[in-house]
Amino acid sequence: MHVGIDLGTTATKAVLVDDAGIVVARAGAAHDTLRPGDGLAEQDPDGWILSVRAALAGLREAAPAAFAAARGIGFSGQMHSLVALDAADRPVRPALLWNDGRGTAACAALTAAVPDVAAITGVAAMPSFTAAKLVWLRDEEPDAFARTAHVLSPKDFVRLWATGERATDMSDAAGTQLFDQRARDWSPAMLAAVGLDPARLPPLLEGIAPAGTLRATVAAETGLPPGLPVAAGGGDTPAVAIGLGCTAPGSGFLSLGTGGVLLTTRDRYDGRGHPTVHDFAHALPGRWYHMAGLSNGASALAWAARLVGAADVGELLARVAARHAGPSRVMFLPYLAGDRTPHADVHLRGALFGLGEATDAVDVAQAVIEGIAFSVREADDLMAAAGGRCERPAFVGGGARSALWGRILATLLGRPLVRLSDGDHAGALGAARLAAIAGDADAIPTVARPPAAVDELEPIAAMAAAYEDRFALFKTQFAAVATYAAGTVPG
Repeated sequence: MHVGIDLGTTATKAVLVDDAGIVVARAGAAHDTLRPGDGLAEQDPDGWILSVRAALAGLREAAPAAFAAARGIGFSGQMHSLVALDAADRPVRPALLWNDGRGTAACAALTAAVPDVAAITGVAAMPSFTAAKLVWLRDEEPDAFARTAHVLSPKDFVRLWATGERATDMSDAAGTQLFDQRARDWSPAMLAAVGLDPARLPPLLEGIAPAGTLRATVAAETGLPPGLPVAAGGGDTPAVAIGLGCTAPGSGFLSLGTGGVLLTTRDRYDGRGHPTVHDFAHALPGRWYHMAGLSNGASALAWAARLVGAADVGELLARVAARHAGPSRVMFLPYLAGDRTPHADVHLRGALFGLGEATDAVDVAQAVIEGIAFSVREADDLMAAAGGRCERPAFVGGGARSALWGRILATLLGRPLVRLSDGDHAGALGAARLAAIAGDADAIPTVARPPAAVDELEPIAAMAAAYEDRFALFKTQFAAVATYAAGTVPG
């Protein structure tokens, strides 16, 4: 038995996996996000510990004997967020999340200081990443920066609680923009640009490597065996890839959750693609991944449901599916939370075009799912140009619950999407698998197998031309939202 913990943006998910790789229990618990201003997002790191405790209690209640027999635990978690700790390993302030835009101004300074930032770190300087947030902390909260003795990622803070040891894995380090992807080590150039002493960063480990054992006090309060081996783990995106069995070069997935991810596994670092397409170290040795990150995913549909007064997103999607006969009469530009790939602009905001007196809730909802699909297609085109496209991606996340959404995506991508079992818990499953591999790289193909396929969503051939025309129109509308965003940027 192995335990996997996935510390997400809104909740913690936990799974208990047997030796055959079967999930025998699942549990979860939410944690709160603080919104101190527009475009700002923070969380209390101690709140993560509470949600992890609650998730572990849920596993223990669901399968007490199996839980007590666990032989290892692994963690995954939201990437890029900044956890600044003092010398006593206590947070100096709330964590700045990946979707907090306070590092925007720092990106130009980082690029000026390190012109080849994209080649070193695998992506252009963006406020999503830890480096830009550290520059903001240094310049805007110098006392907090001075008191910062250690910089960790969220899942590494939770593992510190569990083991008393500070460390990070290659994949979470890859998402900080302080990391040299080719060398799989901290980047001296980026550390100098941020003004960060290397001693403030944790040791680097491969995701399958041991990173301590469970402290006796944590074992006593959770019911897990004391001394339980704890794996280094991985960032949420590579952990999902491992949970879905995307470990061989060319395998990959599309996830639509709070945001969106389109990923392909690779066996080398390239660093020559589009600057907003991420080329990052994987949580597995000798692996990297090519990834497009979308700031807006299935969460945009929840926003649309609130906008039109729909109480249930599933019911709204059913109404869209019942009436679907081609592209919506309304077009949605899906930048409610800015954009990462391909536009790298946190100031972008969404827009609805083509509204009329006859426009209703179904038109708006369909426009939203199509707008996200158009954005995925843009990202896929960039990845294909860099040789990083997956030909048969798995389809997971909240958006994967809609067969229509999947078929519209398949139509725009020109290839089928495969829905897999346990897709909603793939991050936690990947974390458990990293623990089960236990440092034995030869075990990766056996342990990290793809879950069973639920179905395959094919393109809608009769609508392919209409959606291609609509996609071309979608791209022309970007100038309008870009102009609007430029006029609203402070200063």
